[in-house]
Order: sequence, then C-alpha cells, then structure tokens
Amino acid sequence: MTTAHPHAVPGDTSIPDGRFSNNFDFLRFAAALAVVAAHAYALRLGYIGIGMHDPIILMGQAGLAALLTTSGYLITASWESTASPLRFAWKRFLRVVPGLIPAILITLFLIGPVMTSLSLGEYFSALFSPAGIAAVPFFENGSTIGLFSENPWTYVNGSLWTIPLEVAMYGVVAALGIAGLLHRWGAIPALAAGNVLLWMVWFDDPRMSKIRFALYFLIGAWLYLHRERIPYRPTVAGGLLLLLGLSALTPYPTVAGVIAIPYLTIYAAHLPLPFLNTFGKPGDFSYGIYIYHYPIQQTIIQATANTLTLPALCGVSFAVTFLLAFLSWHLVEKRALAAKNLSAADLSRLFGLPALPEPITRWWAARK
Repeated sequence: MTTAHPHAVPGDTSIPDGRFSNNFDFLRFAAALAVVAAHAYALRLGYIGIGMHDPIILMGQAGLAALLTTSGYLITASWESTASPLRFAWKRFLRVVPGLIPAILITLFLIGPVMTSLSLGEYFSALFSPAGIAAVPFFENGSTIGLFSENPWTYVNGSLWTIPLEVAMYGVVAALGIAGLLHRWGAIPALAAGNVLLWMVWFDDPRMSKIRFALYFLIGAWLYLHRERIPYRPTVAGGLLLLLGLSALTPYPTVAGVIAIPYLTIYAAHLPLPFLNTFGKPGDFSYGIYIYHYPIQQTIIQATANTLTLPALCGVSFAVTFLLAFLSWHLVEKRALAAKNLSAADLSRLFGLPALPEPITRWWAARK
C-alpha cells in the first residue's frame, strides 16, 4: 500500500461528502455490533464480578473506541468544511438530537409503563419527580421508577453516557477552530497529554472512562488534521494489531488500545474495498443501534426472566434494535439531516420566527 494516506482527502473537501469512497459506515456498524454484544454479556450476568479485562468487555470497549476515533476524525472534517460555527452547531444538533428524542420517549413512555413493577400512577409520579426529571435522558438506576429491578443490572440505557461526552468534544473542536488553534501543532497534543495525566491518576476508577474515551476522539481529530502526512502501511497496521492482541495478556490492554485502535480504525476506513465503501447506501443505522439496544436488551432480559443464552439474547435484541434503527434512520434521522444546508431565512420560515438579525444571518453564512 502507498505510504501516503490511501484516498487522502484533498484540501477542504469534507469526508462526509465523499461518504461512499470509504468504509466509515461499515466500521461504525461493526463497532456498534461489538457494543451490542458486550452489553448483552454484561447485562445478562451483571457487571459485578466481570473483570475489567474480560475479552468480551474489551471487545465492546474497542468498538466504542473505534466509534469515538471515527467521530473525532469526521467531526473535524465537518468543521473544516462548514461555513460558520453556527451552521456547524446546527449540523451537530441535527445528527444527535432528532434521533435521540424518540429513543428516550419510546423507552420511558412505551417500554416503561409496560415493564415497570409500579402501578402506572406510581410510575409516572416517580418519573416526573425532581429526581426522575433530573435523570432524563441519561437514566441510570431504573429501580427508582420500577424498571428492571429484578435484572442483574438496573440501568435503563447505560449507553447514553457517551452523548454528553460527544457533545463536549464537538465544543472542543469548535472552540479550537474559533480560536485559530485547531491547526497549531501542539494544541490537540496538549489536550491529549492533559487527558493522559488525568487518566494515569484515576486509572483504576471505571468512572473515569470518560477521560479515556475522550482521548480517542482527540486522536481521531489529530489524525484528520494530519491525514496527508501520516503514512498508512499494512506492516504498521499488522504490528499494531499484534500489539493489541498480545496486550490482552497483560494488565494494560487499554493502554495498547489507545496506541493501536485509532491508527487501525482510520487505516481500515480507507482500504479500497468496493463492497465496504458502499455498505451504508441503504442507510446509516449505527446511531440508532447504539441508542436503542440497551433498553431493548433490558426488556428482553426481564420478559424472559434472564433465561436466554448469550447468543440468543444477542440475536433477538439485535433483530428488534435493527428494526428500530431502520425506522429511526428513514423516518427521523435522514429527514432531519436534509435540513443541514438550510439558510437562516429558511429556518426562520420553518419555525415561524421573525427574520433573524442581520449580524446573526451574516455569521451563519460567513466563512470561519
């Protein structure tokens, strides 16, 4: 393979605009499946007693790491190709929020009333209590609303903890871009170094996983910014893959993951494989799979009294989740994304608002 970045993106061309010239759709789908399998395993057994270096858990963590590396790479590409900070924020809003809202509503107003151990009156009283409102949308302890109390683990949708992390990292990219620091060689490495120091201090505390996974986003962003200077070679990828495999035998597989997974993800994303290049033509279902699978698995575990084998739980939960992800993409996400290029005047008309002030309109359209 050439020592230059395969299919390197020239100048200010956005990766998303060349969506079917790479394998990002396939990689996100595969990474989401790894997370689905890992959560099925953890929810069936309960997290207590599962080691930090359990192979299936490590597989799920690798999937999440690949998702965040991809996000850092593509979000930085989006910033580079977007006319203004306001339009960038609008595009990020359209990608995250329209799909997330139905997932939260389905979980709390369809699954919740059916699966709760409380009466409907008690359920809604608990849900709309100050504690319940504060927990939405990132609901963790479902037992407070009578959900999944008898399951090995009571979280309602443990996957959603990454949403605020993602949004925060979007803000980091935008802040660096506005300040003119995004292309400064030391800006992202300095943030990454601070991230590593925090991670070293709280290495064994699983609550600090946000620190570690933010690092993948930052590395992905850095790989995009330096995409034309980084050689992607099969020998390097093979060596890093071997390192990743051997690290599972050591106490520090997560350290090897930070070194290897970002490079391997971007390397795999640009392999010239026509079938994988066009994998996402039917739709981009990875986000829907990610935000729906956890409550679906919890529901199946409760409904079957946790009697399904792991392969059966994975299969049934994926089938239901994929249907919801398919509907989410075609009925909500794709339609929302169609609005990403609307002008400020279009938005005013769409929401029935008065015309925006001229400075805001100019900022919406202005080049950064």
